[in-house]
Amino acid sequence: MNGNPFREPVKPYIDYWEKEGMTEESRLNDWAACEGNENGTFSWKVKQQFPDETDEAARMRQEHAFQRCLIRSGYRYMGNCSSEYMKARPLCGAP
Repeated sequence: MNGNPFREPVKPYIDYWEKEGMTEESRLNDWAACEGNENGTFSWKVKQQFPDETDEAARMRQEHAFQRCLIRSGYRYMGNCSSEYMKARPLCGAP
């Protein structure tokens, strides 16, 4: 047997974002327009890293810009925002 049979399957990141009246196709199009990956994930782009910017700083800057783009497009994050770590992210209401 592989893995824990009682563990809930992990939803793809894209499935945590909802918008009234959206279709799967429109959500994927909006996702790509905000520079998300075609498979519903997000990864930082090394080529968009500024000189002297750390990998972590570049990843956070790009991820926050991605989240703000989805929010501006009318999406709402439906995941867990209870931890301090998550509360510090745009998807959970931080600027």
